[in-house]
Amino acid sequence: MKATARITTATDIREHESVDQIGIGIIGIISAMIGTWGVACLVSGLCQYGIAGMIRGWISAITGV
Repeated sequence: MKATARITTATDIREHESVDQIGIGIIGIISAMIGTWGVACLVSGLCQYGIAGMIRGWISAITGV
């Protein structure tokens, strides 16, 4: 039986690093989009119902009353 070993070259390492960076970038962009959407929804709720209405709605959602 022959033992084989994989030789890692500098090109292999660079390709893995670039794929990792692209993945991290995509995750960051999607996270920013979700955060922006959440802030837009919060501002919209505050404009429609005010702070007291939002707190009342949150309490009724938690308690079910």
